[in-house]
Amino acid sequence: MKKNLPALLAALMLVLSACSGGGGPAAYDPAATAQALLDSGAFTQALGELSADMAAPYLGLSQEPEEAVVYTSMEGGYEELAILSFAEESAAQTALEEVQTHVAALVETETDTQYKPEDLPKLQSARTERAGNTVLLVVAAYYDKVQEALDGLS
Repeated sequence: MKKNLPALLAALMLVLSACSGGGGPAAYDPAATAQALLDSGAFTQALGELSADMAAPYLGLSQEPEEAVVYTSMEGGYEELAILSFAEESAAQTALEEVQTHVAALVETETDTQYKPEDLPKLQSARTERAGNTVLLVVAAYYDKVQEALDGLS
């Protein structure tokens, strides 16, 4: 398994990149987007909000976002939501790659430990994208509801 890990991570990064960008908003409003997603019914686990200053260390970001709304499962699961805003699009692009690395690490951990195997499909379908100078991360149970909520923001 360890020998195949780089290939698996590379494949996962390609899949996650395919979920990035394209046809969405110019940028996400962190508070409004988070509220719409929380209200959508996409999550089955209770989520708790992290303080904005915890976004960078929690997600493995090399730069602090100007604004961050981050929710994570309070039940020891993997469901989470993050909307991050940066001063420049280049910083957002770097953060997108770092968020994708965060998700890949969670997939690897869950694959190895089988701690919450029912959450593995959620992780494998994680939605990561950049819109302008913002980054979105969603790990949810119902991605159709995620899409409906995001469509409702336009």
